[in-house]
Formats: sequence, structure tokens, C-alpha cells
Amino acid sequence: MTHGDDLTELGALLPTDAAGRSDQTSRQYLHLRADILAGKFPQGAALHETQLSEKYGASRTPIREALNWLAHDGLLERAARGFRVRSGTPEDVIEIYAARVALESEAAGAAAIRHTDLDMARLERLHNSCCGAKDDAEVRTDNFRFHEALWQAAHNTTIMTLLVRLTTQLRIYDSGPPSNYGEPDLLNAEHSNILEAIRTRDERAAREHMRTHLERSREQRIHLFANG
Repeated sequence: MTHGDDLTELGALLPTDAAGRSDQTSRQYLHLRADILAGKFPQGAALHETQLSEKYGASRTPIREALNWLAHDGLLERAARGFRVRSGTPEDVIEIYAARVALESEAAGAAAIRHTDLDMARLERLHNSCCGAKDDAEVRTDNFRFHEALWQAAHNTTIMTLLVRLTTQLRIYDSGPPSNYGEPDLLNAEHSNILEAIRTRDERAAREHMRTHLERSREQRIHLFANG
């Protein structure tokens, strides 16, 4: 995914209080968010209005508002002289996963009932793209896009908004070099099971397959932390 692709996708996912804010603030929010998720600002890095204003060629007001949005997203935390990129613990990740498993299992069940033909076509295209991914960076991008398309197929704005925030917080731990997803064939097989349950409108199976998929992902992250 290119930087431009990031900005296009993120434009639809601005915070719910974005209405009425300036285009300049939205633009700085998107640039900062994409750069944080790309690892351009390491975990714990200090972010100051003056320095960012110079870096992005913007006035301090939209930078300040963008930083507040990012703190609301959970990507930044307040520091003595501004903000710093959030650096969490394994316990933070486990807590986020507990919420994500519950919400995304619900989303999968809803997608099985509510999906449209367009939703199904998008999910199948992204699944095929993930199956054909050549390296970890492609797998990470295609995996995220598949899950995002599933949230959209659920047609529940509240669940999608919460999942965007939770997975954004998880993605910060994946910033920089791609994480080792491992066993791509298993990842794709799990996606295939979820996809088939949604295709056949089997709500219960969609929930169960999503729960199994995310619980394995959680255990993998715990393993990486333990051996890090």
C-alpha cells in the first residue's frame, strides 16, 4: 500500500467529531496517522507542534488539532511537553484483543446476514489477493483490507468505528518492519472458512470461524512478545 493509498482509505475513517473541522486539519491528521503507522515515528517518540509544523509545512493550529485526534485514537499519549507515540505492553495487546474478538465475531455474524453482492465480490477479491501475496508486507496489507471489508459488509457503523480504533492501536505494534505473520496457508484457510460462512449466510459459523481466527492471532502475538 502506498502513502497515497493510506490517505485515501483513512479519509473515510476520520474521528466522529471531524464534522466542521478544516480541510487542513484533516489533511494533517491523515499524514501524521499514516506516518505513525508506517513507523516513521518510533514508539515513545516525542511529537511537538513546532517541529511538526516545520516538517509538514503547516500552521500550528491544524497540527495541534490533529495531535488531539490521534491521542483520542489511542496512537498518542500526552507527555510533559506535548505528545509521544504510544508504547504499550503485552497486557495492552491482550486487552485490545479481548474486545476485538467480541466485536469482530459479531461483525462476521452480521456480515453473513446483511452482506450485499458488492460486499461479497470485494471480500472474494481481497481474499484472492491475500492468497497471492509474496511477502509479509503484502500479507499484512491484504489481511487488514480483508478484515476492513468484512466490517463494512456487516453494515453496522458503531461496530466498525470501534474496530477501526482497536485495530489502529494494534497496528502501531506492527509499525516499521513487517511482523512475521507465519503460516500464510493457515491464515488464508481461516479466511476461506470465514468467507464461505458469509457466502452461505451461516451466521453461527461466521462467528465461530472469526473467533478461532482472532484467537490464534492473539496467541501468536503473545508468543512473539514472550520471545522478543
